[in-house]
Amino acid sequence: MDWETRLNHTGTYLANGLLAVFYFLWSNGPLLLSLLCAVIVLLIYDRQERQVVGERVRRYGRGEQVQASRRSHWLTVTTAALWAVASLLSAPPIPLIGALMWGAFVVALRYIPQERGQLLFRQKTMILGYALMALAMRALFSYSPDLSRLAAVMGSRGDAATLFSTVQDGLTPYAALIVWAMYPLGYFAMVAQRFAVNRGSLLKPRGTAEDYIRDLRTRGEGR
Repeated sequence: MDWETRLNHTGTYLANGLLAVFYFLWSNGPLLLSLLCAVIVLLIYDRQERQVVGERVRRYGRGEQVQASRRSHWLTVTTAALWAVASLLSAPPIPLIGALMWGAFVVALRYIPQERGQLLFRQKTMILGYALMALAMRALFSYSPDLSRLAAVMGSRGDAATLFSTVQDGLTPYAALIVWAMYPLGYFAMVAQRFAVNRGSLLKPRGTAEDYIRDLRTRGEGR
């Protein structure tokens, strides 16, 4: 095999490898973005909250001791793990909606620092609830029980398959409406409401000392 053939084969393998990586990132982009946001929450905001809540200065300048529990850390890990499972098992647009929810969570933590304690618990539990709802809808769409045996146990008469398929078909649109629209809209509306409430706060993540002094002098009413 001459060098030109080897070069062509190497280029082909490289191009196929890059395409495989691109397709993987494209198909799993929302999940990877969600996990990235979870890592940010875990390493930055959970850690900061733990230090603020449980940090105690020792005597004689011997340093500091953190006494707060790691419940916030474990809640983040549990939420991220369950959401990863839900994202992998769910069809679009659920993974994208979840990624947007994680992104809004990080943005709220960044720009509403005075409510980080509440946000860390409330938003994570809402994302955890959304993951459970997505898994429940997945089970509703894919589960196929033995309808005749189930009808016999329940004492039902008639065509059990028709009865239960009718119930399943009737629940499916409402479940999809809740998971695809109503629950996410409620989540984003809550985040937007917290931004609206705190829009005049003196706690500005990117503010300078001059900005803080000006706000104190004017009581946050502008320049």
